[in-house]
Amino acid sequence: MLTSRRFWDGIGGLAYAFAKADGAIAEEEMQTFANRVEEAFRAIPTNFPHRAEAVLQLFHAMSYTPEQAYQEALQHLASVREEVRHYRFDILDTFRSVIAADGRVHPYEAEFLEKLDKDLQRITE
Repeated sequence: MLTSRRFWDGIGGLAYAFAKADGAIAEEEMQTFANRVEEAFRAIPTNFPHRAEAVLQLFHAMSYTPEQAYQEALQHLASVREEVRHYRFDILDTFRSVIAADGRVHPYEAEFLEKLDKDLQRITE
């Protein structure tokens, strides 16, 4: 199954929301995210070959609140339900790594992860 630009826009928006959840975007979070995207999603066929670079560009360009970024990301992901269904656990595992990248998990980040799990389940039903 090919993943689409909408899928990667959703992933980028989620990354931004998670990183901003504790009030600051640490360089470690951005680097870990880039590494995890390539590692976790390397085997995922895509019609969007420069996914990590593009997601990081999106990450730097956004100026939303974490809540706005999260909601927009879910809209992107809801439009590609089958892709999310297929890669749901890869998405969750990636974000578990991302939120721990700066050496601490902010309570807001932990809440976001729990909410993401529920929202991805809802999208895929």
